[in-house]
Amino acid sequence: MENKVSLQINLAPGDYPHARYILKHQLAILSTQVDEIILTVDTRPSKGRFAEGWEENKELLNQFLSTEIETKYNVKVIPVDYSVVTKQKVAGYFFGKKDMPEKDFRGGPFYAYFFGIYSAANNLVFHLDSDIFLGGGNGGWVAEAAHFFETDPACFVMAPLPGPPNSMDTLTGQQVVNKIAPYAWQLAGMSTRIFMINKSWFKTDKLILAKPPVRGQIKAIIEGNSNADLPEHLISAYITGHHLKRIDFLGSGKGLWSLHPPYRTKAFYDGLPQLIKIIATNNLPEKQQGFYDIIDEVCDWSAAREKISNNRWWKRLIK
Repeated sequence: MENKVSLQINLAPGDYPHARYILKHQLAILSTQVDEIILTVDTRPSKGRFAEGWEENKELLNQFLSTEIETKYNVKVIPVDYSVVTKQKVAGYFFGKKDMPEKDFRGGPFYAYFFGIYSAANNLVFHLDSDIFLGGGNGGWVAEAAHFFETDPACFVMAPLPGPPNSMDTLTGQQVVNKIAPYAWQLAGMSTRIFMINKSWFKTDKLILAKPPVRGQIKAIIEGNSNADLPEHLISAYITGHHLKRIDFLGSGKGLWSLHPPYRTKAFYDGLPQLIKIIATNNLPEKQQGFYDIIDEVCDWSAAREKISNNRWWKRLIK
């Protein structure tokens, strides 16, 4: 089986405030482990919260990539191509159709995910969103993951361990199907935030486009978005329907694990350089071990929680 791996990272102008720190952090760990690095930059704004910071950060992101990334890493920066011809190719590869939605029912990226995977030269594609932190620093994790695909034909998507490992070898907040080895788990569904996939499956067995649940369909109609469910739900359904597996594992040595910020606050942006250092050295509290979302003890999320609470209070008031 072809063992070469493409690293593919999604970027959009609104990502610039965190990507200018996190992208370097991601590439420092992964650039030497892969055969190709693709940075796909979205070119079509989403709606609502997904469009925040688009115009003011568009040129800043382009300058950052050209001066600080392309000069240091062997990367291909590829703008997301929404042309009819390219969309037809991408839709045909994944869905067996001539067209596909550009955004999901929330207004978030849909086509951009599939375009990124399609653009990769290799069948094995390791995808990251731009806000994913990596810990452990195992320089051989990608090769170990590629070996999983060779040894288990049912292995379809893989990911680093969600959250730093704990001594009890447990996970918090994950849908566990089976524990297959120490610090290696078969989990239900998948997440488009971070995954490694063998895209060659889609050459013969296509994904099925589906609508979101009713509340999502209503949201799509009201906000003028495509009536398309999230890519991770479509791929999760594919995994279930084809009796395939998602495997998350730590790997050898200190392994490789991921963390995700649940919110975006001023405290988060201001503290990013220090946060990256804390994660790189695994200087994290015990409560963070085995848990994927960055906890309050690591980053102050109080402003975000207060905003959510106020929004709920307002909605209750106007009902």
